[in-house]
Amino acid sequence: MHVSVRRFASVVVGGLLLVAAAVACDSPTGLGSGRLNLLLTDAPGDVVKAVVTIDRIYLQPSEDSDAGRIVLLEDDVTTDLLTLADSLHSLIQGATIPEGSYTQLRFVISGAYLEVEGTGATNEIYASSPTYAGLPAGAVVTGSLQMPSFAQTGIKVTLPGDAVTIGDDEIVTLVVDFDVSQSFGKAAGASGMWVMTPVLHGSIPPTL
Repeated sequence: MHVSVRRFASVVVGGLLLVAAAVACDSPTGLGSGRLNLLLTDAPGDVVKAVVTIDRIYLQPSEDSDAGRIVLLEDDVTTDLLTLADSLHSLIQGATIPEGSYTQLRFVISGAYLEVEGTGATNEIYASSPTYAGLPAGAVVTGSLQMPSFAQTGIKVTLPGDAVTIGDDEIVTLVVDFDVSQSFGKAAGASGMWVMTPVLHGSIPPTL
């Protein structure tokens, strides 16, 4: 049976409240610091399950340099994106961020699987690896879910205005929309594999 995911403004990852230990070498401005809340939501889609493991999240001032990179999350978080409905949770709450403008927010995804309706009576599972730790016990993997370089370079989040600016003593809340309907697709041809091409957009809501 298909599960239809309905979008809403401020749904976030699977019941976890994580206070990020923000790690930075230098402030982009050398001045004060503000705080960042990071929420994750999903856009509409029609799949049975879309499970991902977020291995790391980081923020940095420039795409060309790792200088000033701030690691927001280093503990694995595994969640079914289709469960992000009718509840409100924080992925990162109150992370201390050096004052400045940031153009890069990336999610490192170490593994994932997609469950879709099969042609018979059972569903089919496509996984980044047949030994992916996020798979349910006893799962039979039908085929491969391709995730090109997401475990190394991470997935870039499109930021509002191409950057997020955090002022001294300012609290910024950023909602990241993981568009399930556009992020998974079946590969062309007879390979039978699925491909993960994540579409993530960041927005700053006026209120939550």
